[in-house]
Amino acid sequence: MALAIFAMRFLEVLFFVGLAGSTVVILISFVEDSKELFGKD
Repeated sequence: MALAIFAMRFLEVLFFVGLAGSTVVILISFVEDSKELFGKD
């Protein structure tokens, strides 16, 4: 039972780390796309 609880906590940590990483990637992509759209022509 302790192993199952440990696995659940570990997967929760991995999920939130992945979520934070995805947020960073989305923000970087948004900034780069904004530069391309509104940049100098």
